[in-house]
Amino acid sequence: MNPIIRTNNPNNPENPASDVFDDEIDAVDTPPESGPFQPFVPLKPRVDDLPAFPVDALPPRLSRYVKAVAEHTQTPVDMAAGVALGVLATCLQGKVRVEGNIDHYEQTSLYVFLVAPPGSRKSAVIHAMTSAIEDYEQDYNEKHAPQLRKNRLDREAYQRQINRLTKQLDSKYDSMTELELQHTQDNLNDLPDLHPLQLFTDDCTSEMMIKLLKDNKGRMALISAEGGAFDNITGRYTKKPNLDVWLKGICGDTIRVDRLNRDPDYIRKPALSMIISAQPNVLGDIMQNGMLDGRGFLARLFYVNVSSHASSQSFQSAPIPAEVKKDYHDLIFSLLDIPDDEMITLHLKPDAVDLMNDLVHDVDKFITKSHRDMREWGSKFIGLVLRIAGLLHVSAGLEGDISRDLIHCAIDIGRYAFLHAIYAYSVLGADETVEKAMHVVSKIRKESITAIGRSDLYQRCRGRFFRDVKDMEPVLELLERHGYIWVDVPPYLGVGRPSVGTVYVNPRVLEDE
Repeated sequence: MNPIIRTNNPNNPENPASDVFDDEIDAVDTPPESGPFQPFVPLKPRVDDLPAFPVDALPPRLSRYVKAVAEHTQTPVDMAAGVALGVLATCLQGKVRVEGNIDHYEQTSLYVFLVAPPGSRKSAVIHAMTSAIEDYEQDYNEKHAPQLRKNRLDREAYQRQINRLTKQLDSKYDSMTELELQHTQDNLNDLPDLHPLQLFTDDCTSEMMIKLLKDNKGRMALISAEGGAFDNITGRYTKKPNLDVWLKGICGDTIRVDRLNRDPDYIRKPALSMIISAQPNVLGDIMQNGMLDGRGFLARLFYVNVSSHASSQSFQSAPIPAEVKKDYHDLIFSLLDIPDDEMITLHLKPDAVDLMNDLVHDVDKFITKSHRDMREWGSKFIGLVLRIAGLLHVSAGLEGDISRDLIHCAIDIGRYAFLHAIYAYSVLGADETVEKAMHVVSKIRKESITAIGRSDLYQRCRGRFFRDVKDMEPVLELLERHGYIWVDVPPYLGVGRPSVGTVYVNPRVLEDE
C-alpha cells in the first residue's frame, strides 16, 4: 500500500496538475457575470484566507506527529508541518538529490520561514519538532566520546612533537631531525580532525556558518525561534551583508574563501537548510530589504504565514501519544542514520515527468497573468517541488523512482507555499505593481470617486509611483482584472481627439477598506 496519501482532485484524475492554480487563474480570467465589472478579487489577500497546510500529503507517521503537536501546543497545523519539512531537509540534505531535467539535480535543502504573531507558541512547536535531532546528536556524541577524545589527544601529541622538532631545527639544523619533522607532519595530516556531531545552530554569522559547514562535512542547518537570526544574515556587524554562503548553501554551489593570514575555506557541494520564525513586523523589514531581494535570497524562502486567530487555546491540552512520539523519533533517527558517503539520486517515473511538465505550464501562465513581480520566486518553484518530492519519497520509506502520486502530494504542498509567498510579496511590498495599485485605490477611497477620466486620475496619482501616464497602464489593467474598476473607452469616430476613456469604480471598493 502506498504510504503517501493521494490528495488530488478526483474530478480531474488525468491531469491533476492542471487544476493546481485554476482558482487563482480563474479569478483574473472570468468574464463579468453582471454589469461591466469583473468579479471582485481583493488585491491583497488576508492571512486568514490563506489555505491550510495539506498535512495529509505528508507520510502518515509524520503527519500523525504533526497533528499531535498542533493539538498539544494548540497551534495551527501549518506551524508544525512547515517545521517538519525543515527537519526532513536537515536530516537528508547532502544525502539525497532529485533529477528533474536531464543532468540537473536539486538537493534536498530548504529554507522554511515561519511568520506568526507574538504569543503564538512558535518556540514550543519548533522544540517539539527538533528535539529528536538534539537527541540524536547527544546519543551520537556520547557513543563516540572515546574515539573523539583519542583523536584529539593524538593530534595534540603530534602537534607538540612538531613544535619540539621545529624548535630544534631553529637552533641547530640536522637532517635526521628534518626527516622526523616531515614524517610527523605527514602523520598529523593523515589523521582526520574529528569533531562532535553538530547538525544545527541557532545563531551565527555568515563567516561562522562557513566554518560550521567545513567542520561538519559540508552540512549544517540554522534553526531559530527568533527573528533575530536574520540580523546576522542581513549584516548586523557589517554594512554589507555576506549572502554568498546562504545562496550557495541551498544550491550546493562550491564555496571558496581565501583570506589573508588565514587558511582558505573550500567546501564542495555544501548543503544548508534553515528553519526561522519571526513576527510579521520582522517579515516586513526583511521583504523590503533591497539587498536580500536583489540577490535572490527572498526567492528561496518557503513562507508559512500563521493567523493570530487560527486556533483557540485552553488551559490544558491533549498530550502527544507516546506511540506517535516514538514513531516520529524513530523516523528521524533512521533518516539521520542514512550513510552520507554516497549520494542517493532519485528519478521521476514517466507519468510523473508529464505531471511536472503540466505544472511548468500552469505556473508560467499564472505568473504572466497576475503576479509578474513574483517571477523570480516562481522560477525556483519547480525546483522546490522536486526537493519536497525527494523528502517525501525517502521519509516515506519508498524505493525506486518517484511516482506520479507522490509528485502530486509535493505539488499540493508547493501550491500552499506559492499562495503563502504571494501573501508575503503582495502584503509586504515586494510586489511593486500591487503597491502601485493600492496607492491608486487609496486616492479613490479618500475622495470617494465613483467615475473619473483616465487623465484626471493620473494627475491625482502622479508622483513617486507614476512619472509618466504610461506607468499607470499596467496598474489599471490589474485593477480592472480584479473588479475594482471598469475602464470605458468609447470607439473613435474619426472626429477630433480620441477619448482616453472614463474609469468607473466598483461600489465595493468604497465599501471595503
